[in-house]
Amino acid sequence: MNPRHPPPDALADETEPVVVRRAAFGGHALHGEGTLWRAIYPDLAGSRRLFVGLAEFAPGTAPHVFHRHGSEVVGAPGARRRLTYAADFEEFYFVVDGEGELQWRLAAGGECRAPLAQGDAVYFPPGVAEHRVFNTGTRTMKVLYGGTPPARVEPLDEPPTR
Repeated sequence: MNPRHPPPDALADETEPVVVRRAAFGGHALHGEGTLWRAIYPDLAGSRRLFVGLAEFAPGTAPHVFHRHGSEVVGAPGARRRLTYAADFEEFYFVVDGEGELQWRLAAGGECRAPLAQGDAVYFPPGVAEHRVFNTGTRTMKVLYGGTPPARVEPLDEPPTR
């Protein structure tokens, strides 16, 4: 928690902005290839109702598997955690660089695709279908992502001891 960002019960009439430098971003793989850079998250910036990050992934890959916003287990053995999303969770993607496609699966069957290019944005309303983004281009794809409210995070593994 950022000491300059007070907890919800200590909010005053004025709060200072929180700057999170790129060097402080928490980088991790989720379910796919590439890296998810966590920028504005509760544990990094003290945010309470928002998270924002940057996904960077190579041609022919996706930063995560098809997924829905419910409850999922992520992370490598020894660092696994359960993410649980609220029923009213909303998410966005904004393509910063590269090209790819949004892919989603309908509950009734069938897979849908929509091309994505630099400058395109995607909104995922509550209850959105199972989805992912896939890099169909020839260079690294960079996608700014975010949502509200952040998932509840529950550690499942004990941290390794040295």
